[in-house]
Amino acid sequence: MVSGVYRSGTTFLTAMLGAHPEIRAASSTVKFLRFCAGRYGDMAIPENRVALVKDTYARINTRWGLSINVEEILADGALAAQPSYALMYELIMRDLLCMGAAPTVRWAEKLAVQWEDIERFLDMFPAGKAIHIFRDPRDVAVSYKLMTFEPGHSYLDAAFNFRGAAECLESLLLRFPDRVLVVRAEDIAANPESNARSMCDFLELEYSPTMVDAGALRADGEDWASNTSFGTTYQALPDAKPRWPEHLTRAETAFIEMISQPYFSRMGYASSGITPNRQEWSALHDFVSEGFLAERFRGWLTTGRGAQGYRTDPYEHEMKIVFPERFNAEVGGIA
Repeated sequence: MVSGVYRSGTTFLTAMLGAHPEIRAASSTVKFLRFCAGRYGDMAIPENRVALVKDTYARINTRWGLSINVEEILADGALAAQPSYALMYELIMRDLLCMGAAPTVRWAEKLAVQWEDIERFLDMFPAGKAIHIFRDPRDVAVSYKLMTFEPGHSYLDAAFNFRGAAECLESLLLRFPDRVLVVRAEDIAANPESNARSMCDFLELEYSPTMVDAGALRADGEDWASNTSFGTTYQALPDAKPRWPEHLTRAETAFIEMISQPYFSRMGYASSGITPNRQEWSALHDFVSEGFLAERFRGWLTTGRGAQGYRTDPYEHEMKIVFPERFNAEVGGIA
């Protein structure tokens, strides 16, 4: 499982892993833990398995032009003594990514903003592992700011998501030190081969130089090279240059750093040292006067914790696109 906050390099990391000859990767396609797990009832009931697999086919075909063999997956699921969500996840991913590959070839799936389900993933797959990527939350906010359709100052939610992910991963690393790995986007950009070798050690694979060959990077679904908010397509591996000094105001910078501490410093990110003046404090107040960020801010003040999630529910957003008639009927006809 590849995990991370949006705009943190998750797509690039997934493609980097997918370039290894022993890994086949998908980036934001099936998203089983978000769209499938627990949503279709008991997997021992054939009708539930049919609904899950057919819906998954419809989603990935509509959104990404990808295909799976529905009949074969269902036939294989029916052979199991105790069909489970883990089994259906495995069958779908192997059909999507590993057809014709050796049995030793592994699959990897990127699922952003779902780190609280890493433990669930590890429970589903006793031999499974997870890699979570962090990026300076100021640069995450910049990237989100330049491309999001969300209104207002929603991009500042990057700070609450960074904090929520850091809290979760800190706990997971203590409990699953051999099954969870944390990497930083800046470190990969600065020393790609060294970090690729470390990931291979974690995954118990031999290092492959294809992982640092920009032309070899690949994952089904999103294209890593064009998945940037800076109006270009990468021809080489991304650099580690910070973007936030040119694109964030002093008030935005101070807000993100304030919410992200102490994890911000623990992860080696250097504070700007900004102390807001009276006008900038007023701007910070305006940020959290809007409903969505106000709710996030109250949550942080009352619990001391961050958050996981987008402003717009990605489940509802995608289901309305793929199944408009059915989904709108389920929510009372509200588009």
